[in-house]
Amino acid sequence: MFADIVFLFISLSITLGISLKFVSVSLLIVAAGLTWATVWFWRTARPEPESLAPLEIMSQREFAGADEDSRKKMLNSVRAVPVIDASQSSIETK
Repeated sequence: MFADIVFLFISLSITLGISLKFVSVSLLIVAAGLTWATVWFWRTARPEPESLAPLEIMSQREFAGADEDSRKKMLNSVRAVPVIDASQSSIETK
């Protein structure tokens, strides 16, 4: 695929009378720009927040087949701050 694009540029440059040196310098400038854009993207990309970790667990087959207590344990194991079970807190206040 890349070779076809390079061949297209070379054939167009010969047809239009543009020097091959100009085409090669132009392709090098485009390559440098793409390299810079890739490096910029990878440096500025943010890591996935910890708050999305439970969503990964919910998409697993084990989570779908587990009972309610196992689901809570699985979710609390990946959370930054485990959630207090609402049923236990209502029992303690009585």
